[in-house]
Amino acid sequence: MPIKAEDTIKLWLERTIKNVGKVEAGGYQTSEGFVVLQGSHISKVDDNTIPATIKERRKTAVEDALVDTDGVLQEDMLFTSPSYAAMFVIGKSENGLTRWRTEDGRTLKSLEEN
Repeated sequence: MPIKAEDTIKLWLERTIKNVGKVEAGGYQTSEGFVVLQGSHISKVDDNTIPATIKERRKTAVEDALVDTDGVLQEDMLFTSPSYAAMFVIGKSENGLTRWRTEDGRTLKSLEEN
């Protein structure tokens, strides 16, 4: 039986990127990976610190209109790890275990340790 978003701990990612502005996303961890939620704001630019697979997935998401012209994700997307999810959102290399946080500021890493 698939895990539903309402049965999980929702996590948030926020980052202000120079020349881009604020990027904000919601997500949650499942047994299949990490889901970035529809409505998340995705950076429109990326750099060479992200793996080629994430760079290609970002490009394809724009081409397939999964990310609109304002950088808003149009449907939930599953990633193999929280770090890949964070890199997809931010467009830069990122540690998802420390970047994704609960509403009260606890990192995904601290949740996994408890």
